[in-house]
Amino acid sequence: MNTKLTAGIVILCICFGIGTWSIVTMPKSGRTILHLPYLFIRPTERPIPTPTARPVLVQPVRVPILMYHYVEIVKDPKDTIREGLDILPKTMDAQIATFLSHGYTPIFMSDLAAYLDGKGTLPDKPIVFTFDDGYRDFYTDAYPILQKYHVKATSYVVPGFLDKPNYMTKQEVMDIASSGLVEVAAHTVHHVSLKGISPQLLHAEIYGSKTQLEHLIGKPVIDFAYPYGSYDSAAVIAVSAAGFRTATTTRPGIIQSPDYRFTLLRLRPGARTGTYLISWLESIKK
Repeated sequence: MNTKLTAGIVILCICFGIGTWSIVTMPKSGRTILHLPYLFIRPTERPIPTPTARPVLVQPVRVPILMYHYVEIVKDPKDTIREGLDILPKTMDAQIATFLSHGYTPIFMSDLAAYLDGKGTLPDKPIVFTFDDGYRDFYTDAYPILQKYHVKATSYVVPGFLDKPNYMTKQEVMDIASSGLVEVAAHTVHHVSLKGISPQLLHAEIYGSKTQLEHLIGKPVIDFAYPYGSYDSAAVIAVSAAGFRTATTTRPGIIQSPDYRFTLLRLRPGARTGTYLISWLESIKK
């Protein structure tokens, strides 16, 4: 091999930082060649490392989830259970007006679910209005107030009770679901206590409530509430397995955490209004 040619190639390799080369003698011909394994490899042909996705760290967040049942004027003074779960329509009207005037922004439970998933953000002072059981007065008394102030709310509906006295009709549930103001959520099929029941009944009540409501309104139903606030570990697992993204209890509190997304805390505002309502809410720390 020409000595000058060999020296020139070696210098070229050093200048371009190739680094790996060798002189090889062919066994049959006796010819000597310079072996440059990386000389003609283009940078774009080298493997490109795949970025590793980092998990989104979601911090616990202060979100009051308010719990309502009846919003009406109770006509039977002997119905003490109804009286204990009721607030007057004018009280609810005053409460919503107070929250809005103090900078609170009503959101859906699905908005909180998106935050807990690490896929959404929340306003500075979020608040959730939730209504349990799907009573008829939600449609006749509470819903007009929501429309008046154009605020969002989540209604936990018991599909097995629809079209019965004291409960909304299927058509009314379809109406509120299409309004853009009310998110329909599930509350079992027959409002049964879920603690300690059989796996078969758990599945029927939890999964069944989701599928029945989705078939009725034609939208995903992703939020759940435990009837009577009663649940155990089997119920929590069943709610998650059914495809829900949140579940609420009746346990009092205001700090919502992704680690407890299936046992979220709620508050009963009662008949509080005005500055008394705000001072009560802002005094709650956990």
